[in-house]
Amino acid sequence: MTHSNIETNPHSHALGGKVEIKPRHMSFPFEDVQETFFWGGNSILTVFGGALSSTFPPGEAEFIESVRNYRDQVTDETLKQQIKGFIGQEGHHSHQHKQANLVLKERGIDAVRLEKHLEKDIKKYIGRKHVNNKFRLAMTVGMEHLTAIMAEFILTNPDVLDDLNPTVRELLFWHAVEEIEHKAVAFDVFMLCENDQKYLRRVLRLTAALFTIRIACYMVALLIWSRKRPSWKDIKEFGSFMFNKKKGLIPGIRSNYKDYFKEGFHPWDHANQDLVDMWKEKMYRPEHDLGLQRANAKAAKKAAEEAAASATNLDSGLPA
Repeated sequence: MTHSNIETNPHSHALGGKVEIKPRHMSFPFEDVQETFFWGGNSILTVFGGALSSTFPPGEAEFIESVRNYRDQVTDETLKQQIKGFIGQEGHHSHQHKQANLVLKERGIDAVRLEKHLEKDIKKYIGRKHVNNKFRLAMTVGMEHLTAIMAEFILTNPDVLDDLNPTVRELLFWHAVEEIEHKAVAFDVFMLCENDQKYLRRVLRLTAALFTIRIACYMVALLIWSRKRPSWKDIKEFGSFMFNKKKGLIPGIRSNYKDYFKEGFHPWDHANQDLVDMWKEKMYRPEHDLGLQRANAKAAKKAAEEAAASATNLDSGLPA
């Protein structure tokens, strides 16, 4: 189905259309991560973070490709610009997590090994006969929903990451913000080109199950490779992080997860732009924004050149 057959979702244009999807070229001081168990010394929380990070570079590369498969079918200018922003943001997330994974490997948490494992799995996956473009994009839409609701959770409850290494915490907050900004892009592309929300609901169940199993297996692998037996304290703290009724991850995302199965659901039904604004005001660190630094340097160079030209004109008696 092409753009001429279905109107772009007006809800997306009303809310998501107002959100600028622009990559921020960040650079985090991962050398500051000195400890092996960088999440408050807790081995299970650490391997949970390491397992997640290992999946981002290959996973987000697949998200990009699944959207690119449909890009030529999109004629709506707003959505085309959002696709461009989505690709840029996901590409930079992949790059930063690759840098993080290299440091984690040096500290004894071999996320790089898992990253390569997932790369091989994805190559096998896209080579299967039943894995067509529709299925690949639907899987991406499902994963984008999962990452968006987890992003909302940690930005709404930032204190749950208080024990995390500050550099890793900053990485996750930045990543979370951009996941919220582009959370509707893959969804809008799918609905524009395939218009099959029942299919999306079926695929999300599979996506959530496969993602949970993979993260669990990767956590076990990281514990084995690090030769660490979790203490009872580690187990209790991890259990609280995941299942605490007031601030646990699973209770915290359950309602938003279920919303996906409502008739006519759109990602911007969760209107949480305020979390992006909050991050900009309270968490954003411009000293780690390479894009901003380059822009400032370029502006300073231009100003210096203009000042020099003005001085030359004055010396020669010409009007500035």
